[in-house]
Amino acid sequence: MSDRRERLEEIRDQLTAALRGAEPSVMAQIAGQLRQVLKEIDELPPVEGKSARERFAKRVAAAERPASSA
Repeated sequence: MSDRRERLEEIRDQLTAALRGAEPSVMAQIAGQLRQVLKEIDELPPVEGKSARERFAKRVAAAERPASSA
């Protein structure tokens, strides 16, 4: 997996988390940034192996684990 893809996926995850807790006054700005990041990820060549959905599910599961079990 490319470093660019990894960075974009990390940004996507951070923006998604920020959007969940955002004040209504900044939601549109965050959503716009998220749309741009998703577009950039979509323009990258496909990754061999696990699908994007599988990688995302793995990151979500890791983020939801309690800190004591990480």
